[in-house]
Amino acid sequence: MRRLWSHIILAATSLLMVGATFATVATNIDSNIEFTPGREFVFRVSEKGEDGNPDETVEFHDDAAVKEIAKIMEDRLNTAEVSRYTIETQGYDTVKVSLVQESDEEYNILKNYLSFNATLAISNSKDTSAPSKDFLNANKKAYVETTQGYPAIVVPINKDNELFQAVYTEAKEMSDNNEGEVVEQHDHEDEEEEEEEVRHAYLYLWYDYVEDYYTYDKINQSSETYDPTVANKLLMTFDAANPFLDDDQDALRAYVNPSSDGETVTAAALKTAYRNARYYVNLINAGKMDYHVSFLLEDKANVLVEELITLSEHMNVAWSMTFIATLVGIVVISLLLVYFYRLGALSVAAVSIVSTFMGLLFIVLFGAEFNIAGIVGLVALALTSIISGVIYLNKFKDECYRGRSIKKANAEAAKKALLPTVDIHVVIVAMGVASYLLGGVIMKSFALATILGGLVSLVLNLLGLRGLLWLASNEQGIANRYDLFDVDPEQVPNALEEEKQKYFGGYANRDFTKAKKPVGIAALVLFLASVAGLITFGVMPDSTVYLSSNQNGNSQIYVEYQSSVADNTALSTKTKASIDKMLENSYLDGKKLSEITTTDSYTYEARYKSTKSGLDTVYYAYYRINFDRALSGNEIITFKDGDTEVFPPLDADHFFTFDTLNTPSLANLNFDNNVTAISLKNSVRVNQDQPKFTSLILATTVGAAIATAYLLLRYRLSRGLASLGIVALVTGISAGLFSLLHFLPVTSYVSVALPFIALFTFDILIIFMNKEREMVLEDRSRDNSIEAREQLMIKALSYAATPMINVFIIALYFGVNFYGFMFANVSWVFLLMVLGVCIALALVLVIYGPFAHLFYKLFAKVQIARPKTSKKKKARPVRVKKSAEPEEAIFIGIND
Repeated sequence: MRRLWSHIILAATSLLMVGATFATVATNIDSNIEFTPGREFVFRVSEKGEDGNPDETVEFHDDAAVKEIAKIMEDRLNTAEVSRYTIETQGYDTVKVSLVQESDEEYNILKNYLSFNATLAISNSKDTSAPSKDFLNANKKAYVETTQGYPAIVVPINKDNELFQAVYTEAKEMSDNNEGEVVEQHDHEDEEEEEEEVRHAYLYLWYDYVEDYYTYDKINQSSETYDPTVANKLLMTFDAANPFLDDDQDALRAYVNPSSDGETVTAAALKTAYRNARYYVNLINAGKMDYHVSFLLEDKANVLVEELITLSEHMNVAWSMTFIATLVGIVVISLLLVYFYRLGALSVAAVSIVSTFMGLLFIVLFGAEFNIAGIVGLVALALTSIISGVIYLNKFKDECYRGRSIKKANAEAAKKALLPTVDIHVVIVAMGVASYLLGGVIMKSFALATILGGLVSLVLNLLGLRGLLWLASNEQGIANRYDLFDVDPEQVPNALEEEKQKYFGGYANRDFTKAKKPVGIAALVLFLASVAGLITFGVMPDSTVYLSSNQNGNSQIYVEYQSSVADNTALSTKTKASIDKMLENSYLDGKKLSEITTTDSYTYEARYKSTKSGLDTVYYAYYRINFDRALSGNEIITFKDGDTEVFPPLDADHFFTFDTLNTPSLANLNFDNNVTAISLKNSVRVNQDQPKFTSLILATTVGAAIATAYLLLRYRLSRGLASLGIVALVTGISAGLFSLLHFLPVTSYVSVALPFIALFTFDILIIFMNKEREMVLEDRSRDNSIEAREQLMIKALSYAATPMINVFIIALYFGVNFYGFMFANVSWVFLLMVLGVCIALALVLVIYGPFAHLFYKLFAKVQIARPKTSKKKKARPVRVKKSAEPEEAIFIGIND
């Protein structure tokens, strides 16, 4: 029993290793805002003054401005490859962005990037300047290159531009003549002589540039006119002695030094250098904003789904619904495999769990954001590995029912399962590659799980699974225990008595194609209706189907407190008391405002403010009242306060509206005099990073086309074309199903399930195509007539139905399991998976065979119409007439 115990110990050890290392891997997951509490940035939009700073003399009321800025921020988040975020507009001057990053530095980078105004210009220390429209190459973007192992920022320019040449030539002459800026001083070797000044000239790259206002004196710290506000507008510097990429001088180049003071460059430092280089490249390519966008405040953002990690003394895996669903799924699917395949289930479960864990490990190692698309990718990977095992074990059972021993059946099954195992892994890699290239940022984790995880799964199924089953099947103690592999011993023919095979599966006598006409017509009608629904509801401006349309969120009241002196408290005691009194004694729809609101206070933010008299430091603090609903500002509020002073001033009936708070004059309100603004702002969520439906359907289509091209080579033209048609029907119906039910609150997020549905459809098609091809090759009659091939197709479909239905049950449970455990805003993804696999099995069982046979008949007619090529007969050797007398036998060595 040593081999059997080795089989059990190896499988159990692999599972224990996964369990022991899971927490370490899971706590290093870079989750996005779905699963990690990130940060919330609030920005204020205002008119831009002549100096590039906010123009506070203008009352800003531009509804289009905040939407325009929100769209720019959305594009920048996609450029920065943030896969999940929320953007909300509040009123006419506030934008709120919630996202997740790994470190404080990365949060600061994105905070600056989102509000960055790339009105670029280049100048020298003599204040000769050239705006971006003159010196930048509009047809090329800035990029990062590697020079001698270090990152360098390359900025394409118009080298022949007169303004740029004036800036560069002047700086170059200063550098050559040692007349530039003083950068350092060296002591002379002779102590009696004075210190030697080393001068270099630089090219200064500005952003948010204001001509004649941003000057060298204002960034020179030794100057009396130094202005830190202006100094912060300096983006990069280039050494005028050698600023160019190459001799062609068509691009500026700046190196990003990964170390300081000659320290050894570590991998972490190099990674940081490349991140900073990409950050500056993004700033240069950002483009300008027509409005001034300033950072207002920062807060903790709530997760959209749930937290996967808990933070206490140590970082731990949270007992979340996602992990509960995973554990329950592992247990139930393992039990299903045991029910289907008995002892063989242990090997399949072990290999599948290890493959899926490796897919998760690749997501963590490559720093992809973990999101719902990543979960779908891991489910697809697990299903692919399980299907590989199902194919192997079904072929093993088939060989047993042919009368082979367990040992011989395993050897034959290993050979026959080789190519279909490769086939399904080619399909998952093709889907992963297409999703990576075309699916957008949100599909990066899906792509990593399916591409790299798929390759690992292929190796484990070709080597690990075969090795484990070899140990089990070659154990002498169970040589005749067919029942351990779910094989009925009574159905196994006796090879010694030359018995023929008598069991071909539970559906051997069923013709699934009888209902091909009504099912085919219904599928075609539903497909056309789905496409029409997608087109119709997709172009409707107010449609919520597969669109990230605007959704009313809640309302906030912002109370702004401004002071020239920093204080320990955000707002004065008087102001806090007034706000608390208003919330406690005011009623909306019979509820106290204090019961339907939460309040946040934010400490002082110090900002520089340039004035005619010089440079002032202004401190801002904010008090935010968050309602649990969206308000128009005209709601009637009832104030109940007995005989005490009424706040704010009310009419005789003690009613007021929130418009009272928006009055320009605050003199009659009981706030502190330093309160400069009170405003009610409604939140409208303009984006939740909904994946683009067109991008995902394009990725699914391209992945299906790549997989079909491969299957055409493997299974001939008729089967390959039919498989493409079935996959198109299944994905088209699945994609358009929710559009026909447009009253459901479904957005384009459900389209993440489309690559999974296409993948599952290809997998069950491969099971059938491989069985049919196998039967054609084993057919001794070699009858390729249309009638014979049709009967063989029906028989192959009935024989392949058992593994197809087993795979369907497992895939169906995957979808039902996560649909039941996940939250409403993402559960639609898994509901679509459930519907998709049901549609796929129905169409493959009923209409795929006849569809492929239709192509076979068409191609057969083409072959018959083709003239037959004449073959030259080989010349036969001339027969020599022999005598009837017996010839003398010749024995070499005797008759010599």
